[in-house]
Amino acid sequence: MRQRKQKLTQISIYFCGVVFGLISMVLIKPINAQDADFFQVGEDLTYEVSWWFIKIGTIRTKMLSSENVDNSTRYTAIAYIDSYSGIPFVNLHSIFETTMDKECFSQSFTAWEKQGEHWRILRYDFDRQKGFLLIKKGIVDSAYKTDAQMEHVDTLQIQSKTQDGLSLLYFARANVKSGKQIAVPTMVDGSRGTTYLNFYKKRTSVNIAAVEYPIDVIEFDGTAEFTGIFGLTGPFKGWFSNDTAQIPIRAKMNVILGTIDIELKSWDRNGWNPPKHDKR
Repeated sequence: MRQRKQKLTQISIYFCGVVFGLISMVLIKPINAQDADFFQVGEDLTYEVSWWFIKIGTIRTKMLSSENVDNSTRYTAIAYIDSYSGIPFVNLHSIFETTMDKECFSQSFTAWEKQGEHWRILRYDFDRQKGFLLIKKGIVDSAYKTDAQMEHVDTLQIQSKTQDGLSLLYFARANVKSGKQIAVPTMVDGSRGTTYLNFYKKRTSVNIAAVEYPIDVIEFDGTAEFTGIFGLTGPFKGWFSNDTAQIPIRAKMNVILGTIDIELKSWDRNGWNPPKHDKR
């Protein structure tokens, strides 16, 4: 049961930061997120996660705030991952929070995962200038608390553009129309990995239960060069809205148990609805 719970955690982390791909590695050349025009404080998106025909939970992402730090804009986003009650093989409640710059690179990341009466906390603090990452793990009494009893502290040398799982989602949104093939060093659950993104400007349409018409999207795919206890590895595919918001609409990923489908269920973004696909 614990292994299955951890497996869903890996899926959730990798979606809140996964929907990507690659054929050949290139150096990351960031696109300014302001040019993409998708950062909107208050944006609130909810996704439903299905395993085959079983609906197992939801993932909710929200853009919390923006602030000026040292003449640079920083954005804070959060994701809530919750399994549905009554699911026999999982009882999962996790929260992920990232602070990133306008180019969607992580400055810090905190994850809380409920385990019994306590919450396990994982904290990343990136020092881009010195090229290292401080990792802390511990236990707190409730979510959002950071004064943990630390069980593990580690320092890793990293590439300057290493991402966390949640900031990676926004990086993918910024680059989805770039036509590039990108390899992104990624920290997931305290481990190093690489996410390969293959953005090839393929315009198509997808259908989801929450919308009555086919949605105009940009398709991309990729490879997660990372294997966790869930067996989350290998190819995946994603579809983002073909507009300036570039909102994730749907994703499919392969895990050890089969295919996971993640689909937009509801949204709250000022002035936005899923764009209708024009067949012309």
